[in-house]
Amino acid sequence: MDGDKTRICVLFDIYGELLTPSVAESIDLYYNDDLSLSEVAENAGISRQGVRDNLRRGIELLEHYEQKLGLYGKYRENEKTVNGIKAEIDRPDVPEDLRERLVSLIDKLSF
Repeated sequence: MDGDKTRICVLFDIYGELLTPSVAESIDLYYNDDLSLSEVAENAGISRQGVRDNLRRGIELLEHYEQKLGLYGKYRENEKTVNGIKAEIDRPDVPEDLRERLVSLIDKLSF
């Protein structure tokens, strides 16, 4: 379940601006602020069922955007590549000046 929650949070970070304000607010409060359905409903001024519908609709849209655009998948691939580079940098036979330059370049990447 934590993996699903993390995935939804990352998808929301990537695609959240594409959602309607009501759906985005429900997802943000429920997943990022960790509020209950009742608390989200109270904050948003809608019913618990409305929150549940917003969450379902929002998650479907986030997954649809990911299926079409694949930005989260690319992010995960890049993350694996960077971790592989970091592992290579940590090898004892890598000269210190090269290590420092590579670490500097990795730090410039924005994830």
